[in-house]
Amino acid sequence: MKNYKLVISYDGNNFHGFQKQPKDFTVQEALEAALDKLLTSYQLTYAGRTDTGVHAKQQVLSITTSDLLKDSFKESLNALVGKHIYIKKVTLANKNFHPRHDAKQRTYKYFVNTPSNYEAYNLGYSYFVKKELSIVELNLIAKLFIGKNNFTNYSKLRTDQNPLREIALSKWTKNSQYFIYTITGNSFLHNMVRSIVGVQLAAFDGKLEGKSISTSLKIPLEQRFKHVAPSEGLYLWNIKY
Repeated sequence: MKNYKLVISYDGNNFHGFQKQPKDFTVQEALEAALDKLLTSYQLTYAGRTDTGVHAKQQVLSITTSDLLKDSFKESLNALVGKHIYIKKVTLANKNFHPRHDAKQRTYKYFVNTPSNYEAYNLGYSYFVKKELSIVELNLIAKLFIGKNNFTNYSKLRTDQNPLREIALSKWTKNSQYFIYTITGNSFLHNMVRSIVGVQLAAFDGKLEGKSISTSLKIPLEQRFKHVAPSEGLYLWNIKY
């Protein structure tokens, strides 16, 4: 048995998330439909699930198989998997490599458009807000999330999940087209990044106070925040091993 590492990207608009579901078409389903035509048997694992509409610049998978992958495997898989997924790299990995358990850090980026830089073709790939934003003010809010904090109010937690996560980077930048939020952490909870973005934009809009955000990260409030940014602006950007 050999273990292969795959790096892929995909357009989340065309899938109901990454993980296979009984009724909806997902990235995993598209991948497995293609792999079934190329391999006798295999086991597919992945670094993390993304929700419906969330994109990936770098998602990492592993395929454990007794089949010997030919040099043309990447090209063949790309030909079968459909135009909304792209296999960027296929390499032989250590037999014990696990894309989720071995990940040290994950980085997500969230793209926001404002009236001064919005284009219609950005629909589905960024979030349009109807007022102008301030990098300085947003970064005052963003830095509140840095460090080890309790993200109970920022996710849909399962009862067995630890809500503590450590954030190494939380920062807004701006280019000619987008306001871009970058967040790097050891791991993330379900809906956590979108909730963090939504809460920041709500605070910028005066709907939340910075003090309530700081408090919630140490002593969770009774209810999770309802401010969740839409999925189309979110990208799984990088995974560090």
